[in-house]
Amino acid sequence: MKRALALTGVVGALLAGSAAFAPAASAAGGVGNCNTWTSSRAPYTGSAYCSNIAWGDKFRVKLTCVDPRGSQWTVYGPWKRNTETSTAKCSDNPNVGVLRVGVSFSA
Repeated sequence: MKRALALTGVVGALLAGSAAFAPAASAAGGVGNCNTWTSSRAPYTGSAYCSNIAWGDKFRVKLTCVDPRGSQWTVYGPWKRNTETSTAKCSDNPNVGVLRVGVSFSA
């Protein structure tokens, strides 16, 4: 029981740290105007909304997920166009959280 509580605390601390950066994040490279954010409860998701991007360009949310053991992996949301929202989920497991949220653009 103590181990489960400790693991939940670690994930909670990681989530709190990532939330501080997520709401105001912008797309790299000055392409469009993008905002990213994470959900406040499990199952944890990350989202990206972009506007002012070129007509033919697409974007998607890019999540770095983390489990209680510290393992990390990347999850991508679906490709979206200008003024749409891309959302992805790390896992249905409530102990898996979003470490970082960003935006990926099509080439």
